[in-house]
Amino acid sequence: MSILEQHQVGAQEPLSVALNLMGLAGHLRTLFVLDENKRVIGTLSDGDIRRGLLKGLSASDPCEAFVYTAFRALKRGQIDVRKLQEYRDKDIYIFPLLDEENRLERIINLHELRSFLPLTAVIMAGGLGQRLRPLTLQTPKPMLPVGGVPILEINIQRLLRFGIRDIVICVGYKKDQIMDYFGDGSAWDCRIQYIEETQPLGTMGALSYLPSDAEHDDLLLFNADLLSDIDLEAFYLRHQQQSNRLTVACIPYKVKVPYAIFEQEADRVTAFVEKPNYTYFANAGFYLLHRSDLNRIPQGELYNATDFMDGLIQERQSVGSFPILGYWSDIGSLSDYEKAQTDIPNLYLY
Repeated sequence: MSILEQHQVGAQEPLSVALNLMGLAGHLRTLFVLDENKRVIGTLSDGDIRRGLLKGLSASDPCEAFVYTAFRALKRGQIDVRKLQEYRDKDIYIFPLLDEENRLERIINLHELRSFLPLTAVIMAGGLGQRLRPLTLQTPKPMLPVGGVPILEINIQRLLRFGIRDIVICVGYKKDQIMDYFGDGSAWDCRIQYIEETQPLGTMGALSYLPSDAEHDDLLLFNADLLSDIDLEAFYLRHQQQSNRLTVACIPYKVKVPYAIFEQEADRVTAFVEKPNYTYFANAGFYLLHRSDLNRIPQGELYNATDFMDGLIQERQSVGSFPILGYWSDIGSLSDYEKAQTDIPNLYLY
């Protein structure tokens, strides 16, 4: 019996059937009650059953007599992440994900997930990894293990924790190793598609080949060699709330000047700061954008994120930033890779 089957019961089934199913449902202790057309009409929990029994109902009465019809649900294509936050704050964690016909597609359990973001993730995994040689002579950089797990798998597991299950991987160098390992994503309970680069296309060039059946219009783009505990829900909400055309995650970069720095007017010193520290923000390699802007990207040509940003800025379009204040590592060198091996036991990435 599948997970979905363990959590659903027919409206005309006697309560005794539901009680047996609840034994299979584990800690959720919630069933979804279906009508004769397999549409969800409500939920059934321990509390609903107790209230029904107190009214004089029995285990032989149909489940529809006990059902709670004012239940909260998520609808495919209408997911409001802010509502999810509100529900979570009220200790409401279990939701059915319904299709257009109110049929059950998935059970969302926010005890297990950080969020359920309506995003298609695009992961850039086609680079040569030249600075990590000799490690990458036989293995593509995204498949190098950190803590015994390929970097790319760590990133996919993190996406799944935020409810992102539509994934596109852009592959090039030693692509067969990546495609053979992850396949269609079914082993990870997600869908994985591939864009195969026959030549380097830069950070964003491969987006011109995004599959037409990508599930969501909002896209999360990042490099496969990044390790970060970025809060993807907060990142997404910032992007939505500011109505940005592009939102770029950034990391603070501190510069310490070992000298006194003068403030001057013409040749006169008006003040000085002794050995100041300056904080700048650098591109962290995570991007949120909308599918409608992909027509800016020339097909089959090298095109970087900086080209995309420059175009939007020149047109005075909204380009926002989101600071990562936690862990971030760009595994671009052997020393970075060695440090990641030391860091990973202390990180909670998924």
